[in-house]
Amino acid sequence: MVLKHFEIIDHANYQLKVKEALTLKPEDFRIRIRLRKQLGAGTLSAKGGLGGESESHESVQQQAPLAEAHDTPLLVLYGSNLGTAEGIARELADEGRYQGFRSEVAPLNDYVGKLPKTGALLIVTSSYNGKPPSNAQEFVEWLEQLDDGELEGVRYSVFGCGDHNWASTYQDVPRFVDEQMQKKGAERLMIRGEGDTSGDFELNVESWRSKLWPDMMNALGLQLSKQSEAVRSTLTVEFVKDYAGSRLANSYEAVHAEVVSNRELQQVGSGRSTRHIEIALPDGVTYEEGDHLGVLPRNHTSQVNRVLQRFALNGSDHLIVNASGRSAAHLPTGQPVSLSDLFSHSVELQEAATRAQLRELASYTACPPHRRELESLLDEDKYVVEVLRKRVSMLDLLEKYEACEMPFERFLELLPPLKARYYSISSSPRIQEKQASITVGVVLGPAWSGMGEYRGVASNYLASREAGDSILMFVRTPESKFQPPADPATPIIMVGPGTGVAPFRGFLQARQALQQEGKSLGQAILYYGCRNEADYLYREELERFVQDGIVTVHTAFSRKEGEAKTYVQHVMAQHAEQIIELLDEGAHLYICGDGSKMAPDVEATVRQAFQNVHRVHEEEAKHWLERLQAEGKFAKDVWSGL
Repeated sequence: MVLKHFEIIDHANYQLKVKEALTLKPEDFRIRIRLRKQLGAGTLSAKGGLGGESESHESVQQQAPLAEAHDTPLLVLYGSNLGTAEGIARELADEGRYQGFRSEVAPLNDYVGKLPKTGALLIVTSSYNGKPPSNAQEFVEWLEQLDDGELEGVRYSVFGCGDHNWASTYQDVPRFVDEQMQKKGAERLMIRGEGDTSGDFELNVESWRSKLWPDMMNALGLQLSKQSEAVRSTLTVEFVKDYAGSRLANSYEAVHAEVVSNRELQQVGSGRSTRHIEIALPDGVTYEEGDHLGVLPRNHTSQVNRVLQRFALNGSDHLIVNASGRSAAHLPTGQPVSLSDLFSHSVELQEAATRAQLRELASYTACPPHRRELESLLDEDKYVVEVLRKRVSMLDLLEKYEACEMPFERFLELLPPLKARYYSISSSPRIQEKQASITVGVVLGPAWSGMGEYRGVASNYLASREAGDSILMFVRTPESKFQPPADPATPIIMVGPGTGVAPFRGFLQARQALQQEGKSLGQAILYYGCRNEADYLYREELERFVQDGIVTVHTAFSRKEGEAKTYVQHVMAQHAEQIIELLDEGAHLYICGDGSKMAPDVEATVRQAFQNVHRVHEEEAKHWLERLQAEGKFAKDVWSGL
């Protein structure tokens, strides 16, 4: 409607700078408008791109076909910390526009106390250890306090993003929002959808969305349009002889920082690599124990060269990307950028191919047998086994099926943005205020696809950084309140196998500083797991902490020659009474590391210990652990093992 009635004037020749706080937005963007006079609503004339394209590149872009506008309001609200739920919400709003809706997208917190009672409401939200994302917290608290019947007239549907590895809190927030909405009088338009990021997330979203529009349009008495299925954003490239760098870092407000040192933690013979990397923090960047350090990595040269070879391109050549819609939100548009830099800094090259990518690959494949092979991978079971679990990428398939004639522009458009990687900071600002360290397990080995070697993007990039090199980084505080207790006299129990020991090194450094200040320290126990003696990270430091009375360390070896395979939960079970006694006295429990197997096993061990010590039923032990988490006495910093 804005475009229909107003001309939008870029009077300052704005250069796009994406800012990401709770939402994505163009920073310092100002425009002027004036009423349109006899301009058709079907086309838009554009002179110059965001990057200042010259008038000789003037173009007219045709809008995608819209359904007949009925202008029914559609509000899509999201709760999202890492962007997945927000991305789905924005896609739903776009689809709604092509169904004739008047769509709007916003964080859940923006609509506390003012949910609309006309049109439809869609809510997409995730959970973080059972708690709402930061931009949904106020909404959830408000929803809980409403009186029954207060939301009569609101018609809604909910989709939840989660990870089944966090079994005890899986889909907690989406489920709570859905149930509370109905309890408070709102009308559910469609059953709640669930997306599992450690399962077939894409299929979960597609299945729910395919039912959403028919069900919702029917409930609202509206006609379903099929045009939206044919809508594509448009991306074009133009090769030039100039240069401009990637702007993806702006969305994270990342800054350049210098690597101070990079050393190997594994001993000779371990067969693995784990790097301890010290980073000098730029002015204005601070952190606390338990914070995460985000890194924007760079794709390995070998991966970039695969793309260049497949499309017969030269990495030193430059191009200008011009695009509409979401297809280039992460790309440097309207300005020259080298092919090498574009594929190094802007896109993911190793992620498992999505079904949407598979369908596109098949549609561009001229050879019938090869096309059928690609189409067969869309089968639900075959996709999970042959593509998702083996991490077969779109690039892998392009190399395998040479008859696929996908244009370079379409390949680039289908690639997802390069994501930041997060690492638990393994130091304390009490010891080194202007420097932070991270502990990086290097992922390198035979590819599960059977095609060559697999290199973890970020871990190998960081492992190759030398003293004096620069990286793009930022600091984030996790929503799980993974910080040491405010009172150093509070006992703590820490569980951190492998690189999960990282934040606890920071905790122990902080305790050392407090001890030197004369503060009284509560008891601290660390359950640490590794394969064998050669795999024992920070051993000398941990032994010094033990000698200084800062911590007691119990080590579990899972591959030690001549000994039975032992994991941290096995050692914890041997100390069940001590653990429960400390927790009963107010101790804080922390778990860091693999969330797919280790963390659930540790939680089960703690619940079993509570059952045995207090002679209670399993359900009571479950509620007890949930209560500890709600009170901030149990925190997890875990990640999927996939």
